[in-house]
Amino acid sequence: MKIIFNQNCIEEEDLFVNYTKKNYFSGDFVAGFCWFFQNKFLFWEDVYFQLMASLRKMRIKIPLSYTPEMFESQLRLLSDEMHISEGRIKITVFRDPEQDTSFIIEFLPHQNFLSDTENEIDIYKEILIYPNLLSSISVFHPIDTVALQYVRENDLQEVILLNHEKRIARSISGNIFLIQDNNIYSNPASEGALISVLKKNFISFLREKTDFIYREENISPFLTQSADELFILSDEKGILPVTKNRKTIFKKNIIPSLTKKFIGYALDRNKSIQ
Repeated sequence: MKIIFNQNCIEEEDLFVNYTKKNYFSGDFVAGFCWFFQNKFLFWEDVYFQLMASLRKMRIKIPLSYTPEMFESQLRLLSDEMHISEGRIKITVFRDPEQDTSFIIEFLPHQNFLSDTENEIDIYKEILIYPNLLSSISVFHPIDTVALQYVRENDLQEVILLNHEKRIARSISGNIFLIQDNNIYSNPASEGALISVLKKNFISFLREKTDFIYREENISPFLTQSADELFILSDEKGILPVTKNRKTIFKKNIIPSLTKKFIGYALDRNKSIQ
């Protein structure tokens, strides 16, 4: 598979990162994700500016060449080289020992924006999230690694992570949304939720194009037991409907139609990169 490394399109197996570059291997990087539909990069400007904001928070030097136009051209080059018109793109920017900045752009394996698998989750209580400047951005979080191992050991697909107040923070891969009657709930970044391009635009979509009432509130994990539907919105993985949380079984009546409308909204809002 081809990737972009510092504006060079190469085969993935040709990329060599020396193991002595401890900054990279210690997690000194920021990741951004972009979805690609019908040759359109969805919410590209939001993806770019969120990535730059995250680099500033991590104090990673932003070269003058890191313009929206440069990244757009690299995204288009890679999609053309791979003859791909839809998919998931990951942009990883990292700092090397000389304090220079490098980036990798790759297409992730194909995955539907709306997951069609059974997604059983649990509440992970062993490690809590303490919201801070970096907890809400896409960087290396050790809790995700440990929680993912818990998922594997218990034959789950995801877990709900709690904050220091024992309220819902997020899942490993994204933010939690609950549907109850005509209300859709999610929590703010101050509770440990991720700052997310998809979340920002999904909220705008709910307010502009649906009859649902969006409520951003602190959420107790017990509220999940009374929700009609529950899903995870992830910049990396799209929408993952939750089908089971312990003994609670969730429906999937609203989520598919809501997803279809959101994709249509996203395509209308975005212009194709020239």
